[in-house]
Amino acid sequence: MFRLPRAAGVLAAGAALIVVPAHAAAAVGPAAGTGAPHVLGACSELIGQGPGWASLRNDCGVEVSGSVQLTSGTSPQCVSIPAHGTSTVRWAGDGTAEYAYDCLTRGDE
Repeated sequence: MFRLPRAAGVLAAGAALIVVPAHAAAAVGPAAGTGAPHVLGACSELIGQGPGWASLRNDCGVEVSGSVQLTSGTSPQCVSIPAHGTSTVRWAGDGTAEYAYDCLTRGDE
């Protein structure tokens, strides 16, 4: 069996304590106010639509902005969707919603 000097064991344990929080912090994203782009992922989901409107649900635990891609090739303005809530996107003109997407936001907005 290998025996590590006591100091080496303490250093290895200390390094593990430093590395784990760094990985956890990176998974959360940049700190608020840094101005770095912040993307959560696919939170917005299309749950209903009619002429000139589409209803979106936020499947994430934080407020996001979302919109839809229309069959006409355009996208209405992004709307705020509360955490685990719903919002309605509205547009004038032709087109039906094909899918919902999350709008890119900045961490400081």
